[in-house]
Amino acid sequence: MPEDHPITVLLIDDQAIVGEAVRRMLVQEPDIRLEYCQDPTKALQMAGALRPTVILQDLVMPEIDGLTLVKFFRANRDTREIPLIVLSTKEEATTKAEAFALGANDYLVKLPDPVELIARIRYHSKAYINLLERNEAYDALMKSQAALTNELNQASAYVRSLLPAKL
Repeated sequence: MPEDHPITVLLIDDQAIVGEAVRRMLVQEPDIRLEYCQDPTKALQMAGALRPTVILQDLVMPEIDGLTLVKFFRANRDTREIPLIVLSTKEEATTKAEAFALGANDYLVKLPDPVELIARIRYHSKAYINLLERNEAYDALMKSQAALTNELNQASAYVRSLLPAKL
């Protein structure tokens, strides 16, 4: 992974035991950095500041419904593209379908097998990092194109200034 886009996971879960379990799953992965948010009311602000490559979020939390939080993440300009993996004890198809309809990228019944969790984190992070790199390359191309257009316009104006005046 490129140095400027490390894998950063933001875990949002009000249960410290889940946070500790996920930390233990990821501790042997030196390329994955885990940040933990136990207060879901601060999750959006923390995600905006942290810019994670993946958000792991519980569905059942006391202060805010997890599906509502998914909506907030997708409505926010800073977080709408960040891959969102929902963690839940619920395995009902309707809950999963609703999470996907609201913008979740993945759904795992907690606590998942560490190998599966790490694979999904890497998969979603790589896709998101590729998106970021593509966007950066596109922005650089647009700036370069604008600079080139400006130079061509200046050169054209200079050449026209060298021509004799119209008769």
